Amino acid sequence: MKNFSQNNSSIFGKKKGLFICFAGIDGSGKTTLSKSLVKDLETKDLRFSYVYNRYIPFTLRPFMKLGELIFLRNHNFFENYSSYSQAKKSNTKKHPFLGKIYQSILIIDYYFQTLFKIKIPLLLGKNIVCDRYIYDTIVTDLSVDFNYSKSNLDFISKLMQKFFPTPDFIFFVDVQEEVAFLRKDDVPSIEYLRDRRSLFSHLSFLFNMKKLDGTKKIDDLLRDIENELGV
Repeated sequence: MKNFSQNNSSIFGKKKGLFICFAGIDGSGKTTLSKSLVKDLETKDLRFSYVYNRYIPFTLRPFMKLGELIFLRNHNFFENYSSYSQAKKSNTKKHPFLGKIYQSILIIDYYFQTLFKIKIPLLLGKNIVCDRYIYDTIVTDLSVDFNYSKSNLDFISKLMQKFFPTPDFIFFVDVQEEVAFLRKDDVPSIEYLRDRRSLFSHLSFLFNMKKLDGTKKIDDLLRDIENELGV
């Protein structure tokens, strides 16, 4: 990954903007940290835009609704996450062809969302701090539901990174599941977070992400990040 030059002005001499992203489970503090970093960098005369890049199912929405009616009508995500998750995994295993179509549409859908939110602005020289990126989409929307093996997870992750902009800096904000669960009121269970945290940990090693302790104070985390950036 790249490092800032000691001369901050050289950052803006690049033809392509600088790309920083944050990954981690829900409740790890990504959003608060991303927004705080943008504000803090502004005080140093460094202009960055905050981008929330969680996957939004536009093309997939009717397929998802149909799938819930046909395959998941007796399961509720919030009332019994474990049962819902097992039913989803079971159905994707029984219908591999439909599963491949679903995954392909999702990735294409997300590519175009990222194209307009991130890729084009970067090419125009804008600097971006991204809250959730391909790693969050792979873990949250693909890997758990389709029960990826570690080799499948690695393959999909590296494949997507070939077509999506490569971050200059990736920060993995890590917290224990119990801590994250207390912070969020829209997470169905600790199991939901546990399923995803182990996968994020794996990807953090695969892509050499800088690991941050999400239980630390914001000011301390910002200091750690800016030391890593060299500002």
